[in-house]
Amino acid sequence: MNDEIVLPHRMIVLGNAMASIESSLNAALDSRLSPSAPVTSMIEVAQQHFDILQANMQKLTHRVNALMTEVVNNETAMDGDVYRVVGRLEGVLEDLQSGYFDVQRLAAGGRDIEARNLLAGVYRHTLIEILAWIREIVAAMANPKEVLKSKGLPTEGNIQLNLALTLTPAPELEALTRWIARQTNISEADSDSSSCKRSGWGFWTTMFAILVGWLLVKLLF
Repeated sequence: MNDEIVLPHRMIVLGNAMASIESSLNAALDSRLSPSAPVTSMIEVAQQHFDILQANMQKLTHRVNALMTEVVNNETAMDGDVYRVVGRLEGVLEDLQSGYFDVQRLAAGGRDIEARNLLAGVYRHTLIEILAWIREIVAAMANPKEVLKSKGLPTEGNIQLNLALTLTPAPELEALTRWIARQTNISEADSDSSSCKRSGWGFWTTMFAILVGWLLVKLLF
């Protein structure tokens, strides 16, 4: 009896398309850029980057959902449809990579160095988790039987393979929150500006809740 698992053509194309993103993302994580961009306020820089992260996480949610609705569940999807959906996902990942590169380039000094490194760590943590998910998809499309075996799942009969993108808060986020709180307290000691207060715990507590609430998506085959 032939126990080979035959995937729909669109899923094989999906694996090939995602392999290209895997290679690009892996290269981005291996990059080390020299600091060259001056920094005036790491608190403001961090806030700007968390606005960027929040916007990109919303886009990422839509792009990953599109993989499910426009490719996985769409039996009429052609090769062009697959590459179009994957291309949109790649665009969001390129934005995340760009943010990571921008943080690496920050020529921070003194106490700002800690914040820059923590912020880079938040980006890196996110990209690593996305890369792990992409690798799992690529592996499953290339050799679904081996992936099923590795997960202790049946390789014949009614097969269902769940591939979930789960993004968790970066460990660096808590340390960055504490850093912001310390610097805000220092700033408030020197100024009664309300902008200092807006840079404190309220902002970071909100961001932490958003990061915890990132998307979980299942791809069913």
